[in-house]
Order: sequence, then structure tokens, then C-alpha cells
Amino acid sequence: MICIKKIIACKNIKENQIVLDIETTGLDSSVDTLVVLGLVFREDKKAYTIQYFAEDDSEEERLLRIYLEKSAEKEIITYNGDTFDIPFLNNRLIAHKLLPIFPPTIDLLKVIKKYRIFFDFDSLKLSDMEKLVGFYRVDPSRYKTISKLSDDLGKRDKPFPIIKHNQNDIIATELLMDIEKSFIKELTIGTRLGQVSLKSVYINNDIANIKLESSEEQEEAFFVNDNYDISIKNKNITINLQVLYGLLDGKTRGHIAINTFAIENQTDLRIDPHFLVIRQGHIYKYKNILSLSKKIIENHL
Repeated sequence: MICIKKIIACKNIKENQIVLDIETTGLDSSVDTLVVLGLVFREDKKAYTIQYFAEDDSEEERLLRIYLEKSAEKEIITYNGDTFDIPFLNNRLIAHKLLPIFPPTIDLLKVIKKYRIFFDFDSLKLSDMEKLVGFYRVDPSRYKTISKLSDDLGKRDKPFPIIKHNQNDIIATELLMDIEKSFIKELTIGTRLGQVSLKSVYINNDIANIKLESSEEQEEAFFVNDNYDISIKNKNITINLQVLYGLLDGKTRGHIAINTFAIENQTDLRIDPHFLVIRQGHIYKYKNILSLSKKIIENHL
């Protein structure tokens, strides 16, 4: 077995957490096996990566026992781990007559998915998401075809590209642990009620249901206007806004609202200023929605 441990600079991982990523011979845990176990952890106020490479299948059980030891009483941070890594490890534990475990987890892919209605990501692949936190990997395996990488995992005669790929994955995952705070900051606007954050938007026919959360408790209130209503209770603010659907330009479809407050459109399209873009394609224009919400809230203070 090959084991590589390195000290790294990181600020997100806590003592009771580990970042985990695995490399396997394939996707079917009934026949495929674990090859690499990669972890990020904190110890004595320092952060480390540690990677274990099984040089053949006879070392898989040892790798699984290391996983059990390192994950004991830890919260596991992954990227798509709830769907792949954790179930794969549990199935391999069962295959070796070891008990599966169900530790507390945070799957960052699930966290990020919630925000794709507001942000136009290139893709949800880790190699694209990591660019949001300024990580640009030098990854030997990305230049290989999938079949070639699979060959390397099967033969295990070229461990470096696989280990380097895994190291990049766990470092990128650790860097992304704080990404939700960046999204929330972007989806927050200052009002005379305090800070207000956009939580969700859902359009049903010609009504956009906008849910926001105030940083402070508010007096209960309900107001109705020509093309919207607003209700406020505790920290929850709900706006129901009348919208229209159609072509925004020659090819892009979306939803617009009457621009009652003469808000400047935050869009790359040329739009009649009497209208405000609420949804452009599959993306909700959160800057427009926040600006409109602020105007509506302050109009009724």
C-alpha cells in the first residue's frame, strides 16, 4: 500500500470533520473495488491530506478498515458522496463482512444544486465548481480518456496520475466548504427592515412566488397592490408577483413583470424599460428580484 501525507493550508475544515473522496475500478460496487482513499483532516491546529493507494485487491479490506478508523465520530464532507462514495464504501464493507456505517455527512453537490436557479454554472462538475473559489487544478488524469484512466486503475502500475487527481478532488472539496456563504451574501440586500435574503422563487402560471428572510423579526403585515401582494410574519417575507411569459428577445424565453419602480434591468438582453426580467431562460435574475423586493418592502413601511 502506498500512503502519502502532506500538510496543506486550509481554513474550512474543523477538528470534528474530514473531507473524503475515493477512486475505484468502476461504478458497480458489487464487482468493482476501492483503489484510493483520500482524506483532508485537521490535527493539532494543522491541516493535512492523506491518501492510501491499494496496490492490488488484496489490500482493499485494509483500506476499508482505515476508512472506519479515520471516520469514527467525524462528519464527512464530500462532493457527490451521498450518492456515490458513501454507498460504495458501505457495499464494499458488506462484501468483506464488515458492518456499514452511516456517519453525518455534508454533500456539497446537494448544497450547490439549490442555487443553480439563480447562478448560471458552467456545469455541476467539481472541476468547474472549484473555479468559483479560485482553484485551478493541474491534473494529469484530465488529459486521459476515461477508458485510459480506467485501465490505470485496473492495472495500478501508474499510481501518480490517480493520486494527483484524487488530491486535487479533496483539496477542491475542502475549499468549497464555505461556498454557500458566498451564495447567501450575493442573494442578500440591505433594506430599511435590515438585511433581507432571497430564499426561493417559484413561478406558477402567471404568479411568481418570492420567499425572502429578514435578518430581524418584523411586525406582522399584509399589503395588496395592483400586480403584487406582500405578507410579512416574523422573519418571513412572501411576495406574490404577477408575471408574463414570452420571448424576451428573438430567441430567449422568460418571465417579466411590470417595472412599476423603474428599476434598471440587470440583464444582457435589450429589454423595454417598462418591463423587468424575472426569469431569463432557466435562471431567475436574482439582482432584479432583490431590487424589486426592496422597493416593494420599503413602499409599505
